[in-house]
Amino acid sequence: MKGESMRYWLNGFMLLLFTILMVPAAGAATDAATCLGCHGSMEGAVNVNQEKYSKSVHGSFDCVMCHINLKGSQHQGLTGGKLDNAVRDLAAEVSAKSKIDPIAQAACVGCHPDIYEAYKASVHGKNVIIKKSTDGPVCTSCHGSPHYIQPKSSKESAVNHFNIVKTCGACHEEKHMSEKYGFSTLVMERYLESFHGRKLKVGDTRAPSCANCHGSHDIKSDKDPASSVVGANKVKTCAKCHAGATEKFAAAITHKPLHPIAHASEIGLIILTVGTFVFICVHVLLDIIADIRDRLFRKGGGHE
Repeated sequence: MKGESMRYWLNGFMLLLFTILMVPAAGAATDAATCLGCHGSMEGAVNVNQEKYSKSVHGSFDCVMCHINLKGSQHQGLTGGKLDNAVRDLAAEVSAKSKIDPIAQAACVGCHPDIYEAYKASVHGKNVIIKKSTDGPVCTSCHGSPHYIQPKSSKESAVNHFNIVKTCGACHEEKHMSEKYGFSTLVMERYLESFHGRKLKVGDTRAPSCANCHGSHDIKSDKDPASSVVGANKVKTCAKCHAGATEKFAAAITHKPLHPIAHASEIGLIILTVGTFVFICVHVLLDIIADIRDRLFRKGGGHE
């Protein structure tokens, strides 16, 4: 009986030890390696590339810093992050845009509170928070997946100085967006045709892109007097690069489509300029051919 009792207790101890080692304890800390062990091999939206994540600005973070609410039986025994009032309130405000996990979307406020305050007062923030629009931008709309965000200085960053025009164009070149919000889809095209846009194309770091004039997280509507591109504020914005800028100078810088007469004049001037250069080149070429012909003719006549 004594031997059977010892065997019973030994088996019980081994079972308890196995449970402790193999099953995550309730409230156990959850690091990125634990999550990536599964999500690194999954497919679709739940996949997270471990190598790309490690190189991102968030690569040193544990997943539960943003994914605070861990739902589903697959997460049983794992502990989420701390859900404070600021995150909870913001999650409710952006829930129209973030259907899947508004808590994770709002978790950015934990590290970037000042930026979120500016965003909430911007035309984009009001569109999402007040109007509950599902097509308004949130952090991930511009910066991309939080798992792969690169520093602004990186050429891979969606908000890099040379990529920001394309990022803004993702919405501002869409016809249905322009019809809904009353802006022209030619805004980006007009910018790229401008002196600023052409300088940016050739890699000039001093050339202003969208954010330099309109701001980034605090963008205001062009109907808002506080906008950086309205009234006296536009003059101040231009003066950052062009000292002594005046109202007339600032008024000349616009993304609005050209008036039909101005557009026709611009095309006519381009045709005239190109035509003049072509005429000069053809005239010089014919003159060279004529000179060569005359030399050959004279040479042949002298030989006879």
